Amino acid sequence: MSNTSEEDLYLQSYAFTTAAAIIGSVDRKVIVTLWDGRTLVGVLRTFDQFANLVIHDGVERIYLLDKKQYAESSKPQTYLIRGENVVMMGELDIDKEDEPLEGLERIEFKDAQKIWKSRCQEAIDKNTEESTIFHDNGIFGAACTLY
Repeated sequence: MSNTSEEDLYLQSYAFTTAAAIIGSVDRKVIVTLWDGRTLVGVLRTFDQFANLVIHDGVERIYLLDKKQYAESSKPQTYLIRGENVVMMGELDIDKEDEPLEGLERIEFKDAQKIWKSRCQEAIDKNTEESTIFHDNGIFGAACTLY
């Protein structure tokens, strides 16, 4: 007798277009990119209809690809992430999750955080300057890239 019920087969073959699409990722290791550019890695424990997520044993990673460096926070935490802040989420293959990091040098998290914050501030300053130029030339509501 098969261990898979008809309901499980139905759920696996159904193409969800809502928050329910992530039901198969519960209790698996995921990587989440947030709207502010941060990246979290941890185990997805639960979610709701608004795609609010609970990530258990999560760590924040900062990638500085131009310098071929990365950093990871030292203390795993539980994160409650509001769904509107999630840009992208995907499952990690635990057998291959370290492969992309092999070509990168690991640095201290505080050092990477300083670099990341200064880059964000530069982007905000640039955006403010561009918005002022647009406004002075009568162009209102022009979208600018933050990062």
